[in-house]
Amino acid sequence: MLALATADEKAFVASPLEAQEQNGIGHKADRAKPNYTIDTVMRLKQSLKPSDKLFLMIGMDAFADISKWHQPEKLFRECEFVVAGRPGYSLADVANALPSSLRPRAEVTKPFHKQPAQGDLVLPGVHIHLLGDLKQPVSATAIREAAAAGKPLGRFVEPGVAEYIRKMGLYKGSPAASR
Repeated sequence: MLALATADEKAFVASPLEAQEQNGIGHKADRAKPNYTIDTVMRLKQSLKPSDKLFLMIGMDAFADISKWHQPEKLFRECEFVVAGRPGYSLADVANALPSSLRPRAEVTKPFHKQPAQGDLVLPGVHIHLLGDLKQPVSATAIREAAAAGKPLGRFVEPGVAEYIRKMGLYKGSPAASR
């Protein structure tokens, strides 16, 4: 889908890192396994120098569920996060979304409920760079929800991507199944 979305942008090259054929997963039984973000991060880190920093960019709407992801604590150890803000989220929402082992106590986050989610949040084991509210009305969550409901995707994604999602029947199940 990334290759379809960026086909007209010559400065972008889609990585085959998560493509099953490219990462050595070839057995039929393996194809049914989910591809977790932590697995992708660990494969990517193998190609980097130990001194390189890895950043994972994600929208706040998806970050709100980060504690439910596969091995979230390990994910925070392996990379820094860049979280794109969405309207209505506060700095406290960011801190409270963290896995319980990394989350500050409630009395620490209480003063931040009215503070916008921007700047850097640095806690033991966590480094998050927060981008201010994005003015884009689209999010991956909204795309998955629209696809699951059978709604048109043209206002969210390039026509080729919308057609691919429709043709492949993607996102008919749980919107967070692959994280």
